[in-house]
Amino acid sequence: MDGQQELVINRRFCWDSQNKWQVEEAKRWFTSYKRKGVPIQDEHGMPVEFFRPHYEELVAMVEPVHEGNRVLKILSEKGDERVVWNKNDGQQAKEAKQKFLDLIGKGYKAYSVDTKGRKNRRIEEFDVEAEEILMVPATARG
Repeated sequence: MDGQQELVINRRFCWDSQNKWQVEEAKRWFTSYKRKGVPIQDEHGMPVEFFRPHYEELVAMVEPVHEGNRVLKILSEKGDERVVWNKNDGQQAKEAKQKFLDLIGKGYKAYSVDTKGRKNRRIEEFDVEAEEILMVPATARG
């Protein structure tokens, strides 16, 4: 990422939904992180509130690396993309804002995401203070 560090340290957990032991382990893993208030996402970066064995892969968004870092998550058919910036670095914030504006121009919808990984509110303008902004294409459910 051009010398930038990731916003979060991820803990990925994978299992076989046909293996009862692995499903039980995954459920314990999920419950443990949820009790700590750690946001959990599916393979597409969407927040997950309840454990379902068929997911077979989840990611716990464990801890921030740098104070001031923010992330713009972009969902797309080609795969998900992340733009990480530091709110205290004017150039990084400007580049993130430009990406935000480009996506809005293409019909994407933007959501501010709270610290627990849930969509908080739809936004129409770039918010440099938002910890996470989720960009969803117009054809996807948001």
